[in-house]
Amino acid sequence: MQSKAWMTNFLFKEFLSFFKRSITCGISLTNKHLLILDGHESHVTLIAIKQAQTFGFNMITLLSHIIHELQLLDVAYFKLFKIAFKKERDVAMASNNYTELDKVILANQVEKTLD
Repeated sequence: MQSKAWMTNFLFKEFLSFFKRSITCGISLTNKHLLILDGHESHVTLIAIKQAQTFGFNMITLLSHIIHELQLLDVAYFKLFKIAFKKERDVAMASNNYTELDKVILANQVEKTLD
């Protein structure tokens, strides 16, 4: 059981490193980002919290088994984002002869339309 916990913690630390590299606008102690997580035990270890803080993440962990209660957030808020994202994706793909698009470029286009 001890190796399973170590592996889960290791994978979460790797995820944090990957996620930090994926943020195109940069992240630091002066440019922090909010990371909302479920209540999985690997997210609330002292090692994970310290690493997240050194990267510039503020972490909020939701209670375990509460995700179904947040379905309204998905329906009410994220639905608007999904609509805007799909609209921008369709416009961008049409102007690029329906070739595959870079996700970073597309995300930046969507962000501009939401401002």
